[in-house]
Amino acid sequence: MFASELSSFGSRLRSLRQAKGLSQVELARRIGRHQTVIGPYERGEYMPPQPIVEKLAAALQSSPEYLLFGRSPQRPQIPLIGALGPGGLVAARRDSHPLVALRSEQLLAVQIEDDSMAPPYRPGWMALVLAQETGRPEQFLGRDVLAELADGRLFLRRLLPAAREHRFDLAAYNGPVLAAARVARARLVIGCVDREGIVA
Repeated sequence: MFASELSSFGSRLRSLRQAKGLSQVELARRIGRHQTVIGPYERGEYMPPQPIVEKLAAALQSSPEYLLFGRSPQRPQIPLIGALGPGGLVAARRDSHPLVALRSEQLLAVQIEDDSMAPPYRPGWMALVLAQETGRPEQFLGRDVLAELADGRLFLRRLLPAAREHRFDLAAYNGPVLAAARVARARLVIGCVDREGIVA
């Protein structure tokens, strides 16, 4: 996530916390985290993982979408850009059109048709990906991403450091590692929805 987006997330978090009359320590306690975590979130130093964003939203009686994007859930549907096939390869879909009930123009969806990323991403579900690209994949080390390789292929995998400099290993939960890949760009995977459009 770019610095401006982290800053916006932080300012929305701070505003909601202050509106509820909560201290940083109290908010951290409500989400089950150490008392020092809220300050760095509010200053835009780093982004909490998706489960923590959801806990923050619940504690502040808001929504993850508002914290992440500053938007209410009433937005156009997410465009489906491709399908996850064997080996984690994302293939473009010719019938790309809005299919996902969760609404935000700042998200993309990838249809899961393979079990290489199960159990978090099950066949028939859709992975939700931030539409914003970053030129610095290393900021997502240890996270699930939609990785665009230098040759243009897309993979939904966990981004890990590789033995070779400026390369990354792309790990699957249920498949082989794509070792020492040249990742040009990465988009953060923020969750998934099941066949009923329920966020998982």
